[in-house]
Amino acid sequence: MHDVVQIRSNVLHPAAAAPWQDTKLHVLHRDYETRSHAILKTVGTYKYATDPSTEVLCCAYAVDDGPVQSWTPGDPVPAEFIEAATNPNWIVCAHGAHFEDAIERHVLRPRFSWPVFPIGKQRCTQAMCLALGLPARLSLAAIALELSNRKDAAGERLMHQTSKPRRPRKDENPDGIYWFEDQERLDRLHAYCKQDVEVERELYRRLPTLSASEQALWELSSRINQRGFYVDRAFAEAARKIAEAAAPEIDAEIAEITAGDVTSINQVARLTVWLRDRGCARQKLDRKSVERELAKGDDDLSPLIRRVLELRLGGAQAAVKKINALLARAGDDDRIRGNFRYHGTATGRWTGEGYQAQNLKKPAVKDIDAAIAAVATGDYTHVRRLYPRPLSVVGDCSRRMICAAPGHVLIGADFSSIESRVLAWVADEQWKLDAYRRYDATCDAHDEPYCETACRIFRVPSGSYTKESPERNVGKTCDLAFGYMGGLGAWRKFEPDRFTDEEVKQFNREWRAAHPAIKRFWYNVDRAALTAVRERGRVIRCGSVLFKSTGSFLLLKLPSGRKLSYPQPRAVGDEQRQHIVFTDNAAGQFKDCRNGDGAYGGLWTENVVSGIARDLLAEAMLRIEAAGYPIVLHVHDEIVAEVPIGFGSTDEFTRLMTRKPAWALELPIAAKAWTGGHYAK
Repeated sequence: MHDVVQIRSNVLHPAAAAPWQDTKLHVLHRDYETRSHAILKTVGTYKYATDPSTEVLCCAYAVDDGPVQSWTPGDPVPAEFIEAATNPNWIVCAHGAHFEDAIERHVLRPRFSWPVFPIGKQRCTQAMCLALGLPARLSLAAIALELSNRKDAAGERLMHQTSKPRRPRKDENPDGIYWFEDQERLDRLHAYCKQDVEVERELYRRLPTLSASEQALWELSSRINQRGFYVDRAFAEAARKIAEAAAPEIDAEIAEITAGDVTSINQVARLTVWLRDRGCARQKLDRKSVERELAKGDDDLSPLIRRVLELRLGGAQAAVKKINALLARAGDDDRIRGNFRYHGTATGRWTGEGYQAQNLKKPAVKDIDAAIAAVATGDYTHVRRLYPRPLSVVGDCSRRMICAAPGHVLIGADFSSIESRVLAWVADEQWKLDAYRRYDATCDAHDEPYCETACRIFRVPSGSYTKESPERNVGKTCDLAFGYMGGLGAWRKFEPDRFTDEEVKQFNREWRAAHPAIKRFWYNVDRAALTAVRERGRVIRCGSVLFKSTGSFLLLKLPSGRKLSYPQPRAVGDEQRQHIVFTDNAAGQFKDCRNGDGAYGGLWTENVVSGIARDLLAEAMLRIEAAGYPIVLHVHDEIVAEVPIGFGSTDEFTRLMTRKPAWALELPIAAKAWTGGHYAK
């Protein structure tokens, strides 16, 4: 296999050869244009493909360097597709291959006897882009790489027209279904589809393919997405019924209090103005900010202001919005598919698609079982009688909506304090590694590493604190806030009110004094990245990670051998204070990182730690799947499988989860497993 470091120096140059592509394999490139009553963005790829109204308007395809051809319904299945499905020397490729695969399986095969391709035969240029830190969208990737072929912008607008029903005209039945399907539009759509294949094919030739290990992981991710996870539709619908009853009541009361100035609790801008005009000027009205206000004494807030804030707190529950997304994406078999995007972040972690299982609300209610029982009734009056903020309680119960299918149970486990452990390991902070090893061996509350951190911050003997000690929370928050060069601002994200600014600054000083190796790593890793960009082609080591700049990309090699990619790196600033700016694909935008402020030691450290944690999770996923535990869900550092009742055990699951890879034998790894009929935390 070719070294990606050597390859990528040519990636952005139009005349580049493609030595990494296997010329022994024929590549079938394909793209489909479809239409449906279903809204793809709302229901997701898999439910869209299974909707009875979904149909294929045309297919464009090409083999290797051959001409781009078209297929429309009524034509014979192209011989190239049959050959690609049966010949081991052929592979198939698409941009966002999960869509083409779903359309082939659920529309083309049942209607036209179309061949279906095993996941091992498939390649995805979108996944290849994401692994390089490039945009996921085909149009943006083509611009970033300066391809000679580009997306047809006018054709894209036409595609959006033809993909969904149009509005009835005045002389048409208002209840009828009508499409833009005149021949001129369809001809233009076919040309647009062909151009997409030209762009995707050039993109494939310009990018290095995924490594064998990452291709295997992409294939596993595809199988997990096809499998989906089961949801309790009845419970979700009961929760939605309560939410639908609660929202109008809250909005009606706030409209009455504000005399119509604010008619919905979600009108944040109007509400901010209304509060400011009455002497309660606040920049934020999120849950934590409102809770801080309500914690004040009665003398600080008028009864009217207090009631408005209570309504805002009771109605502003983002978790409730997930219910509609969940029900919209659940298929007829009550499974949600396609929920995880491979390499969704620059460090390789997955991100959510549609229904965001990654950020479900942490329950605030003390007796969650009682809250679940109340919400399951679907009776708003009953829930309102038990809980003053029904919407908040519905949000507390959001995890309960994910469950095992009949005859099955869920088995899950998540890594314990994995980022804190990895940070200590990669920075060689030996005392902290020893603390984790000791705690894993004894499970003694006095040995818990956050307690040990607190002991060092408060300069007391080891073992002075336990999990019940208030100082322990200081140790935990310090690790979370300060591990990546954070300061007062980072602390306030975790603890908005506790401790004065000067106390927090003192915590920061003490934490840094207690972690000299981590502090050195921040500056060493920043210096290594800068040196690599200044001295292109030279490999720069920083502990167990390596940097190398090819000009077009800065590559960061992790202990696992996987490389993180930073496009278009350059050093900015004067000789005394230089730093690296690279083009970042965060939030789907391709622009300078941190709005042009560039990278710093804390960012590199976070990327290294996050990347290593991701690799640990990925290897655990492969082991767990291979052991017969079908994975249905993975969230941050947690893996959840759905197995038949009586299969496996939490002990085996934990062993599979925590087996150390060859590249991290000295890293202390621990996990806590659980099993049950519903997703729990």
